[in-house]
Amino acid sequence: MKPKTDICLLLEGTYPYVTGGVSSWVHQLISSLQEFTFSLVIILPNKEFQQELKYPVPHNVQEIKRVYLHDYLLPKGTSGKLEKGSWANLEEFHRNPASKEEHYSFEALYRNFFNPDSRGIAPAKILDTKESWEILKKLYQEKAQDESFIDYFWTFRFMHAPLFKILSTDLPEARVYHTVSTGYAGLLAVAGKLRYNRPILLTEHGIYTRERRIEISRAEWIYEKDADQIKIRHSQSRFKNLWNNMFISLSQLCYEYADSIVTLFGGNQEYQLQDGASPRKMRLIPNGVDVELYKSLVKEEKQDPDELVLGFMGRVVSIKDVKTLVRACKVIANSVVKFKVYIMGPTDEEQTYYEECVKLVELLGLNNTVEFTGKVTVREYYPKIDILVLTSISEAQPLVILEANCMGIPVVSTDVGACRELLYGRTPEDRALGKSGLIAGITNSDEIGQAILRIWESEGLRKRMGEAGKKRVAQFYDKTSLHNNYRELYQHYKAA
Repeated sequence: MKPKTDICLLLEGTYPYVTGGVSSWVHQLISSLQEFTFSLVIILPNKEFQQELKYPVPHNVQEIKRVYLHDYLLPKGTSGKLEKGSWANLEEFHRNPASKEEHYSFEALYRNFFNPDSRGIAPAKILDTKESWEILKKLYQEKAQDESFIDYFWTFRFMHAPLFKILSTDLPEARVYHTVSTGYAGLLAVAGKLRYNRPILLTEHGIYTRERRIEISRAEWIYEKDADQIKIRHSQSRFKNLWNNMFISLSQLCYEYADSIVTLFGGNQEYQLQDGASPRKMRLIPNGVDVELYKSLVKEEKQDPDELVLGFMGRVVSIKDVKTLVRACKVIANSVVKFKVYIMGPTDEEQTYYEECVKLVELLGLNNTVEFTGKVTVREYYPKIDILVLTSISEAQPLVILEANCMGIPVVSTDVGACRELLYGRTPEDRALGKSGLIAGITNSDEIGQAILRIWESEGLRKRMGEAGKKRVAQFYDKTSLHNNYRELYQHYKAA
């Protein structure tokens, strides 16, 4: 029998196949805590998803397992008998998944329908039984009888198939299950706890339910009645609400079973509380960076000191709102003759969005100003930059702000996640250091452009912000503190 690892990290669509803040965080964590062994379970959409390693896998990673959400081949075997009342329990859980009583009944659902050591029915057969058909009809009558039954039927199946895939996954046995989100990864952690009776540690960078809500509101693949008609919609379709409610339920389930709930800043805790997280489980562990590494980078001497160089570091995807950055560049172009913009990050995750950004650059006549570099070694580009810009519509605690500030580069950021406290300070002691950048409104290209100009046009302001950023990161956001916190958590729960 294979020895179990210390920590099983449960990751949804991130490390080691996707770059970004969360992936960098995971890589740093594993690499820094060499005394622990890790197994990785990565949830991917399907087998066609590009699986090129974007990070060298540290030697203390003993196993990588991939779970494909849309591979609907489910286990066909059983190992026990269904307990009496199992179908009624399943029906009631669907009717009221948010109640704590139903959370506890979830243990019986997992035991009877999914646990490979005890299930009384094959996961592949659950949706094809008479019992599940009767449950579906009742739920339709209660929740959606004014909608097409066919549309409800297929929505029901499309929602459940990935859940069944997750719940029937044969997880590596570990001493601690650490999920880096709720959602599907969080559900997998709950399954690990129920099967092996081991603790769950949850770290939320962004709030999963909020990010899914944004995606679902924009989703074209979710059926909407009369979606082709031009009219103002005051609420989302019933089917989009079904998807939102499912992700809320998954978060509530993960919060209920998690032994410790970590997030990066206080604002996130408010959303966790709203979704049912217990205050006694919560703790804050801010992101951290390698202060010595970034302090050692030397700012390049520019050939033309009058040229403004802006940097954007991140994936070219809709949630990063690169289009607003491009529009802000047009605002700057009206006041600054010489400037350059590097948009640094992968462009292949949302190919259509990237192409739209390129067209917008062309439309606004910024071809000679804006450069999409693709993925770069960020340490080679930070020395070129005068101001870093972040235009996201959703973030947690962006590492790029900490990295830039550590080098003394001021930042202009939208007012999302922890960005305000990163630039203005969180505590009185922190705020006394001064601002290390400026905050602007989400999607407000004019305000973002004006904030950039304000910093650029005052050399004294740039220097003050640069010094404040260096002091703030060194004092409050050194990665050594971050890793020591997780070392203590891992040691505590490993011994549980």
